[in-house]
Amino acid sequence: MRLCSIFFTVALAAALAIPAAAETWNTPTIDGVVSVGLDDWDADDWAIDDPDNDCRYPDSDPDMDDLYVTWDADSLYVGIITADPPGGFGNGYVLWIDIDFQDGITGATDFSNADFYARNVTFNGAGMDVVLGAWNLEGPLFKGCVDPTATTDMPGARAASDTAARHIEGAISWVGLYGPQPETVPEGTTLKFVAAIVGGDGSGAYDAMPTTMSGVEQDDATPFNETIDLDVFYTAIVDGDLDGIPDQGYSLVEPVTWTRIKAMFDE
Repeated sequence: MRLCSIFFTVALAAALAIPAAAETWNTPTIDGVVSVGLDDWDADDWAIDDPDNDCRYPDSDPDMDDLYVTWDADSLYVGIITADPPGGFGNGYVLWIDIDFQDGITGATDFSNADFYARNVTFNGAGMDVVLGAWNLEGPLFKGCVDPTATTDMPGARAASDTAARHIEGAISWVGLYGPQPETVPEGTTLKFVAAIVGGDGSGAYDAMPTTMSGVEQDDATPFNETIDLDVFYTAIVDGDLDGIPDQGYSLVEPVTWTRIKAMFDE
C-alpha cells in the first residue's frame, strides 16, 4: 500500500510538472478521426474531458466524451470524441459555438424553433452563432445560427466524421467566421463551446459537454422532450493580447484533474 501511494505521488508530481506538449498554432488533419500525434491534434488541444457514461439513456444512446479545440493563422478547428454507437431511434450530435462572447450575448439563446436541429435546448450565459450538427455521426455540417430560424451556410467550413471511431472533426476559416477584418479576427475574440447528444426533433439534450450545473440532462426521470438549459461552457480566448491576430502559444488544456491524470496511466 505504501509503495502504491509513493508511486501515485511521484506520478502525480510528474504529471503536474510535464510541460505542455504543444500550443496554438496547430493545424490538425480534418479526416474524421481525432488522434494525438504528428500532423494531427496535440495534447494541449484537449479542451473538455466529459464523462463517457453520463447520458441519461446509457443503454441505448451515445455519450459525449471529449472536445478538442485549436487554431492557426487561417482557421478554427474542433474535434469531438463520443462513446457508444447511436441508439436505435437515431441520435443527433451537436456542437454550438459563440464566436463573439467578448461583445456579450449576441447570438441564439433558444433552439426550439430552429430550422437546423430544432431541439428543446436553451443557452444561459452565451449566445450561439455557429452550430455543427451530424445525425448518427453522418454528414456533419456547419451552419450560421445567429437567427436559428434562418440558419445560413458557412463559407470556408468543412467537416468530416468516422462512424467506426465515433469521432467528428471540423474547421472554419476566420474569414468564414468573421468576414474580412482589418486584422484576422475581431479584437479580443473570445469563444464559448457546448455540445450535446440529442434525439429527434422536439427532444432535449440527453448528454451535455460540459455537464450543466443542475445535471438535469443526466437524470433518467427527465422527460425526453424536457427543455434543457445549457449553462456551462468551455471558453477559449483567441486574441488575449488584443492585436486582432489569433494568439500563438495558447494552451487550451483544462486544469489537471484526477480524470485526466488517471487517463494518462490507463492507456
